[in-house]
Amino acid sequence: MDILHYVGPAALLVSIVALFMRTMPALRLLASIAAVLGIAAGAIAGTAWLWIGAAMALAVNLWRDFEARATVKRLAGEADPSPTALFALVARETLGAGQVLFKRGDPGEEMYLVVEGEIEIVELGKTLGAGQVLGEVALLVPTHKRTATARAKGAVTLARMTRRDMELTALQNPAFGFELLKLVARRLSDDVERLERRAER
Repeated sequence: MDILHYVGPAALLVSIVALFMRTMPALRLLASIAAVLGIAAGAIAGTAWLWIGAAMALAVNLWRDFEARATVKRLAGEADPSPTALFALVARETLGAGQVLFKRGDPGEEMYLVVEGEIEIVELGKTLGAGQVLGEVALLVPTHKRTATARAKGAVTLARMTRRDMELTALQNPAFGFELLKLVARRLSDDVERLERRAER
């Protein structure tokens, strides 16, 4: 059988699998493999538009991957790397006024950065604004459960990082992981102090 009968379907299959990837590194890898197979299929079939399009897709994927790795490398070299800087690489979502992001006790698989607006941490009576991180505790505790309810005080834009993305980033950039642990420690310490002050009233 002609090799094209294998290469073409293989490229399509890899492209479909890439659509179900939940992390950007995995998606980029599979998309690059699909592009290489597309280039091969176009070359074998003598179809210029196919291999040229696949080559352009490969170039874009490699460039985006280079940008992401360069950002991680740059942050690793900073004296005080900020976890929030890496949220530039992840997905965004919006909430309407009063909409609940998550409830206490819910399973937690994502952490968030407030890009615009304010989020109320209901049980603690605390408000988080632009540039502040929330939901990170659930990613690190063994139960992966939310410790409080988060609700939008108005229109809110959030950047979302999954637990898998957080783990991959921490593996590539230990300084990021260390800063994230310090953030969680500060958050827990502040929450304990706030609850203690409430109990003394």
